Amino acid sequence: MSRLRIGIFPNLTKPECGLWIPSFIQVCEKHGVDVVLPSYVLESTQAIYRSIDAAYYQPCDELMPTIDIAFILGGDGTVLKMARSFALAQVPVCAVNFGSLGFLFEVEPTEVEYWLPRILAGDYHIEERMMLSAALCEGENVSKVLPLALNEIVIAHGNVGKMVRIDVYIDGHFVQQYPGDGIIVSTPTGSTGYSFSGGGSIVAPQVKCLMVTPICPHLLLKTPFILDEQAVLTFSSAPSRNSVRISIDGMTDQELPRTVSLRVSRSDYALKMIRFTEKYFYTNLFTKLAGKS
Repeated sequence: MSRLRIGIFPNLTKPECGLWIPSFIQVCEKHGVDVVLPSYVLESTQAIYRSIDAAYYQPCDELMPTIDIAFILGGDGTVLKMARSFALAQVPVCAVNFGSLGFLFEVEPTEVEYWLPRILAGDYHIEERMMLSAALCEGENVSKVLPLALNEIVIAHGNVGKMVRIDVYIDGHFVQQYPGDGIIVSTPTGSTGYSFSGGGSIVAPQVKCLMVTPICPHLLLKTPFILDEQAVLTFSSAPSRNSVRISIDGMTDQELPRTVSLRVSRSDYALKMIRFTEKYFYTNLFTKLAGKS
């Protein structure tokens, strides 16, 4: 039987991640687990990474096809940043919380020695978090494929305080023109993020759907709506003096030209997350979103 191979992907802006890694390597070696880190972490200014033996490092493109599990160290933003790579590589993720909220996390740094034997025993389940695919289209033709989204895709004004008008189509049928600050399209994962702040519903991760939440709409009809996971959404910018931009998980920023439309649908790829308990989502929901630690 081959040895389990774990890749460690730390948030380089959090010194506590680097300080934790040597002890985690010791735990892994005690259990006969191979560990590898992407060589780009050596670019960090933290000396701790250069004190780790060079044998543990490997270029990321060579590392990804060889690991069985990715341990992401950081906060929710770290998971969002790395989600696309692991979804495309179909590598399951175990997220270790070094963030302030950690809503996506189930494992705390002090608990890893307890959870690792359960991973080795296969005593866990895989939770698939659906993702969104998006593309800019000219008519029916795709002109640019955009990065995958784990949380949400936001279509909003490019100038603060300026109203934009967004035409919304569902499965090719015109639904409504929304004047306002913009529109959020989110996954169930994103239902506890920007969509939640904008008045959208909270949706459990096992529910497969798309959610559309208007941002400060200048309409009497302000209700967000939930769509079937197979729905295809199309957005276009109505004539206006104000620019419209697209944000993907708060990291990718792209202009939405008036001559093209944005098409959003469920992606064929999903982020696979390792889970140990069935009810962790509700525990997080009623503690962390309530402002409790």
